[in-house]
Amino acid sequence: MNNKHIACGIVALFIVVLVQLTLWVQGHRTKVQNEAGAAEQAETNANAQLNRERNQLSELRRQSTDLIEFLRIWQPYFTTIDNAQSAEVNLSMRIKEANLVNLAQRFESAPVKGNASIPNMLRGFLTFEDDYARLMNWLGDLEVKMPTVRTSSVRLSKGTRENDLRMEIVLEQPLLKQ
Repeated sequence: MNNKHIACGIVALFIVVLVQLTLWVQGHRTKVQNEAGAAEQAETNANAQLNRERNQLSELRRQSTDLIEFLRIWQPYFTTIDNAQSAEVNLSMRIKEANLVNLAQRFESAPVKGNASIPNMLRGFLTFEDDYARLMNWLGDLEVKMPTVRTSSVRLSKGTRENDLRMEIVLEQPLLKQ
């Protein structure tokens, strides 16, 4: 072999290496372009999802403004009486302030079924026998002073004296804490 053959062999080897290097770079470039396209598509999908969720959030906020306002108005009433002891004391104090003849009172805590927001309630079983007007005014005033109290049952009957009324009432105070 002479110098020309060796030079041609080196040039041919150099050409083969150059072609291989070109093919490798081109393959790597294609792979990176595919990854970039996939990342771009993922970004587009994520942006679309973000926009859908933002729209959904704004729609939910728009729909819940009345509920949020309702909660804002009623929240102070629920936070002042948030456990069974405070509800029991508060109701007992209202009875003593009105100076009513209370024949019997019994309180029990009960779970509220089907309402995740209000887990418990205090149920008060009260029996009064007092002047008709005083009892009715007390009951009406109770709704003003304790608006979260619900009257679940009332049984009225004639009292022992002429103007007296016997009232057996069941009051329910919703409790936010257990």
